[in-house]
Amino acid sequence: MANLKSEQLRSDLSLDINSDQPLSISEMIKNIENILGKDNCYIEKINNKKLLCYRHRNKVEVLLLAAITYMGGNGQHPIYKKRMQLKKWYKDIIEYYNDKPNYNVRFIGVYHYQSNIIFTEFIKDSYIKKKMNSSAAHVYTNDLYQAMKDGTFKRKDRNKNELVAIKYIKFKDYLDGNLREYNNDLFNIFAMFNDNDYFGKWISAKVAIPEMYENKWNKWKETEWPGWYLEFKIDNFIKEKCLESKILYVGSSHKKEGELDFDLWFGEENFYGDLKASDITKKEAPGNDQKNFIECINKYDKFWYIIYEHNTVKDSVEKDYEATRFRANYLKEKNEWPKNKPFDELSYCKRMKNSVKFIKMYIIELNRINFRNVLSDFNQGKQPNGDPRKPKFKIPKNNIDNFIVYEQEFIQIEENEQSN
Repeated sequence: MANLKSEQLRSDLSLDINSDQPLSISEMIKNIENILGKDNCYIEKINNKKLLCYRHRNKVEVLLLAAITYMGGNGQHPIYKKRMQLKKWYKDIIEYYNDKPNYNVRFIGVYHYQSNIIFTEFIKDSYIKKKMNSSAAHVYTNDLYQAMKDGTFKRKDRNKNELVAIKYIKFKDYLDGNLREYNNDLFNIFAMFNDNDYFGKWISAKVAIPEMYENKWNKWKETEWPGWYLEFKIDNFIKEKCLESKILYVGSSHKKEGELDFDLWFGEENFYGDLKASDITKKEAPGNDQKNFIECINKYDKFWYIIYEHNTVKDSVEKDYEATRFRANYLKEKNEWPKNKPFDELSYCKRMKNSVKFIKMYIIELNRINFRNVLSDFNQGKQPNGDPRKPKFKIPKNNIDNFIVYEQEFIQIEENEQSN
């Protein structure tokens, strides 16, 4: 089969669309010996298989090597999706070394393009449970890109398989345990925010709307309240924890003249991000104004979408428009019903959400090598006066592993009924 063209990453972090340039096993061994030190490496023959071993301190790392290449097929796979083929005999090697406590078997994929070499360790624990007969471990162009920028990059895929991508010059430090794991302070901030008790349990409009009103949140009247409630919560969190130097809410309630129209500014790292609350059943999340987004990528090189997915109870399905009636009467009670609009207790009833439960979140990073692959046009319709709305992007949720840099699922709090 022809070597189909796919995304290839150069050492200067630029992207080519070209054919794979995999190394042979002997070439991989030579390059690894160069970085680990030839005196520290030796070949051990087990079950007629030649294995590269690396001795350090009192340990021996047994490196099962294979090339990382494009998924290929008939071109039906995304051009950013790559794999390391897992051999059936890997299990035999693991079993052989099981009773040798100083030996550690590792699955090491080797990516090569125009002298650029990046290693990926596929943590074996989740893979050895599989048959490993014509199976593969997957890695994406963005995983390799993140490793080139930061030295290493770790993530779990949607099947809970863990991988670590490692820059070539960092490989020895990685195996020796001397490489401090890249620990993004911003991920830690979101982990702290996600630890709050309003995640993983039902939140009703009847609770969220008054809470926003009482705290003078200027978007408390909006019908799409879950997203505004999320922004309200993160703004309060940032202020309470005095995190403004690292992350600042600059959404529409705090917008300054001349600023781009996004929710978050990450000051120390100099880039923007946007919060999205999205129904987990939806196959896509709405993005941002196309012109603003392209301007932002060109100026700051990267952008984060922080997407919080929720289960949803629609007001029209189970609750006889309970939240719709509540919101309308609450606005009326606070003298906030639009003065030029006749009072209608069921205004917006078909789209109103009664309750939501946030169940997971993830951060997707869009940068100069990947953003074109995830964003597509979103039909915005027209303004109330008939003018067309500004074109926006949409974010398809399927196949976005090439963009995820952080994710977290929330512990689900069992409740007899939804919050009232």
